[in-house]
Amino acid sequence: MNAEIMQVAARFSRAASIYGEHDTVQRMTARMLLDGMACQGGHWLDLGCGPGTAFSSFQPERVTALDIAPAMLKKLRIDFPTYSPICADAQNLPFKNRMFDAVYSNLALQWCEDLGAVARELKRVLRTGAKARLSLVAGNSLPQLSMLGLSRKKFAGVGEISHQFSSVDWQTLHVEQQELTCYFDDLRSLLYSLKGVGASMIATHRGLRGRQRWQQLQQTAESLRTARGIPLTYNIVLITACN
Repeated sequence: MNAEIMQVAARFSRAASIYGEHDTVQRMTARMLLDGMACQGGHWLDLGCGPGTAFSSFQPERVTALDIAPAMLKKLRIDFPTYSPICADAQNLPFKNRMFDAVYSNLALQWCEDLGAVARELKRVLRTGAKARLSLVAGNSLPQLSMLGLSRKKFAGVGEISHQFSSVDWQTLHVEQQELTCYFDDLRSLLYSLKGVGASMIATHRGLRGRQRWQQLQQTAESLRTARGIPLTYNIVLITACN
């Protein structure tokens, strides 16, 4: 793993113990992905698994769970002892060709520098007729962070994501874009929905330190409040690729 991947791995490892307390948008996209998973049985790959996904209703015979963060896999071993954990990079999968009957990946692949490599690796490890269901955070996500004076990661745009995956010769490929907005009771819970799951967020100017700065952030956040709470909006790409 290169230095940037190791930094991402360290950040997500630090979040492993509290991930389940703050994974608001991850739960929403997981439901969307699982609704499209028709495959029963076989060998499944959970790519960028985090602390693990419950696939019990689909009755896979075996689940391999891959993540770059060792602490996430340590948590997974406790909650999903029958899964096979692997610490590796989605851009260079340590598997033989045509190993898997299904691949599931929920809000993980946006951290990869080379989505074309990810697509090629998925094509390689999926069996003929097998399906991958993926969700990624795309560009123009989290505009409220900019309104708060906080920087946000520049994720790949929808067109670029679609281009990278369509460069592979899939039997069928469907790319869908959806906007999801989560609502929070206060600024602290909004920020922890990012920090608590390992997502990077770097403050600009004087940062988050200092009582005055925090009060300014709270005032700005309150100006964004709707009847449902303080919003945080994601631009989500859903991909269904059949090999």
